[in-house]
Amino acid sequence: MEAMGWTVDDLALATELKAAEQSSALCDNQIDAMIYTVGHPSGSIQEATTACDSVLVTVDGAVIDALIADNDYYRSATIPGGMYRGNDEDVATFGVGATFVTSASVSDEVVYVLVSAVFDNIDDFRKLHPAFANLDPQEMATAGLSAPLHPGAARYYREQGWIE
Repeated sequence: MEAMGWTVDDLALATELKAAEQSSALCDNQIDAMIYTVGHPSGSIQEATTACDSVLVTVDGAVIDALIADNDYYRSATIPGGMYRGNDEDVATFGVGATFVTSASVSDEVVYVLVSAVFDNIDDFRKLHPAFANLDPQEMATAGLSAPLHPGAARYYREQGWIE
């Protein structure tokens, strides 16, 4: 909202609902729109697009490009067409990249073993949730980092040639 120059005062009504309440509020015409940062596919979004005639709205353009450029934790995203009822075309948007964090006091070896287990078995990891299907290991190691790399993770990434 800030990037668009909007404030809560620009809206007739704004409220914060629990995730479980948003879809029913939308379909019951208690709200006109819901904003939800979530990995896809999402049960809440599926509920909203199945229970009533709702559609996903594209969120892109110069303002969003600048927002992403100014905030390492944001990135461009595409919700694939056909993922939700009534939304047959790809929808451009933005979101946050998930980051796995640990304490700096965790040993380098423990983090190295964990990172190795994930990336050495990336195909199995991708099957754990549909949102993981298109994960790119090198991108995961370098793009949009919102926390410093742990030395154990950095060791693995160097061995793979993903960082210097």
